[in-house]
Amino acid sequence: MTTTRTLTLLGVTLIIVGAAAPAAAQRIEITPFAGYQFGGELAELGDETVLRDLDQASSWGLMLGASVTALDVVELYYSSQGTELDRGDQPPEEVTVDTLQIGAVHEYAPRRPINPYVGATLGATRFEVAGDSDTRFSAGLALGLKMVVSDHLGFRFDGRIFGISTGSGEIGCAGGACFGYPDDSVIWQYAVNVGIIVRLGG
Repeated sequence: MTTTRTLTLLGVTLIIVGAAAPAAAQRIEITPFAGYQFGGELAELGDETVLRDLDQASSWGLMLGASVTALDVVELYYSSQGTELDRGDQPPEEVTVDTLQIGAVHEYAPRRPINPYVGATLGATRFEVAGDSDTRFSAGLALGLKMVVSDHLGFRFDGRIFGISTGSGEIGCAGGACFGYPDDSVIWQYAVNVGIIVRLGG
């Protein structure tokens, strides 16, 4: 899935979600963000399977939210991380990790300058390695703060935990090595994000 297709899907879904919200109380938030993502591993497959850690690296993305009640928001989350698979004394392998999820966010003080929230999301995570890619089911938990500086502008500090259900299998091969998932595993990744909120309506 290309970035253009992903963002198009996010926009179309947000329009559908926004249309379902009560017009009088509707609030839409667009939050581009930069982040830092760490954790997770893939397997180098061969005569012997060796687990290799994904390097911690920066990420970027977009959060789109539409209020459905005074305290609850339906939210779409997309992030992309360019990282490397640490192969010890071998050259590292470049890996891209894309996450696309939808879920619910519960806010505690949406009309105050400091607004804490919690959230839960479901969706998919795509790994691209050695010129091939594979997409797996994933789920996430979020915890964060929104800081309002005007009616239409604010800042967002966001932390997330992702669990990615992989099963087992090969993603791609290059340079005499093949890469895939550990047997029947869940890969855990963690992200911290800082974004700028642009608020429409509400």
